[in-house]
Amino acid sequence: MHKILAIVKREYKEAVYKKSFIILTLLMPVLMIGIPILPALLMEIKTSEQMTVHIIDESNRIFSPLQKNFSEKLKNGKPRYLISRVTPPANTLQSVLENEKKSIATKKIDVLLYIPADVDSSLKVQFFARNVANLDLTSRFKNEISTIISHQRLLAAGFQPGLIKKLTRPIKLNTFKITKSGKESKSGFLQEYFSTFIFIFFLYFTIILYGAGIMRSIIQEKNSRIVETILSGSNSFQFMAGKILGQGAVSFTQYLIWGVVGLAAILWGAAYYPESAKYLHLNPMVLFYFVIFFVLGYLLYSALYAMVGAISNSDQEAQNAAYPITLSLVVPLVLIGYIVKSPNAALTVTLSQIPFFSPIIMFARINLSNPPLWEILLSIGILIITIIFTIWIVAKIFRVGILMYGKRPTLPELVKWIKY
Repeated sequence: MHKILAIVKREYKEAVYKKSFIILTLLMPVLMIGIPILPALLMEIKTSEQMTVHIIDESNRIFSPLQKNFSEKLKNGKPRYLISRVTPPANTLQSVLENEKKSIATKKIDVLLYIPADVDSSLKVQFFARNVANLDLTSRFKNEISTIISHQRLLAAGFQPGLIKKLTRPIKLNTFKITKSGKESKSGFLQEYFSTFIFIFFLYFTIILYGAGIMRSIIQEKNSRIVETILSGSNSFQFMAGKILGQGAVSFTQYLIWGVVGLAAILWGAAYYPESAKYLHLNPMVLFYFVIFFVLGYLLYSALYAMVGAISNSDQEAQNAAYPITLSLVVPLVLIGYIVKSPNAALTVTLSQIPFFSPIIMFARINLSNPPLWEILLSIGILIITIIFTIWIVAKIFRVGILMYGKRPTLPELVKWIKY
């Protein structure tokens, strides 16, 4: 055991004393919180530029109320939207449309809205702009026009304006998450999505970062022949265990620092920017399971990456051999949208029990839907058994591959090493 601890100490000092460790430790919280939250915050920031909108309203009923509804002001007091009506002379609609489109292309105007005379029956309005990916703007035009048409239909049916306003008032949907104990907490899509995204991205990034770090370290020591010196005073299993545990200690050091920084950021955000609280939803049990699944996921994947490092002679070889391992970590990240919407669907439940996916998917389910305890324990049990079996196989390959040089072994050769 003292030999393993000596290797752990060496790995820990070698990693922690590097400048890259300090830089990564400081940048990671900023990146992990900023990647999902910054785009959402930027979308909420209103532009300070005026927008010129031309409207061709053949129905003669939409322009006036629409212009009234788009009456916002910029900070300098100028109108946010410069809305004007274009009325084509008889039989010139197509030529006017073409001219307006050219005006958009040359940036003379920003938006052209064509409302046909039969908008009531066709329920279609044409929106032209250089950028149609502005969901806020397109959705607003759609909703405003739909509201105006509905209001006019109700007036035509004999309803009074005051009654129409009363009958068409929107509701505010407050969402509450019920825990296993029956307690409720106010929560919504943003809290669930962003907290889940941040946590699983941490899991993905750190598992692949530390696992690949072990792989590259082994390749470097193998090529420089340092590994032969280390193995002269220890066996291959002690060397592999020291590598994995040493990098694990480094990861816990970083997580401890990130936890302190994150807690400080949350307290600061709650005091100076209360809106930030809606993007992150935390509870102690989620943090507990996060540690559990990180440790188990790290042990599984670090052993696999250590095997790849032992059988490879260069970084290029290692990257090719590690592709299936990396892919199994990417799959849960690709499915995050589906997992958030359907945490208890048959596919999600099945994937959460597959050990190569469960560190991320089962944790995501815990954060989203409070799955039954037996499912969580089953996932952890399968993962532990898989880790033990994997380490047993990897240790057999590692003890031969760590001293093999030249051509990377084939699959039949790896099977022989396992049987040896």
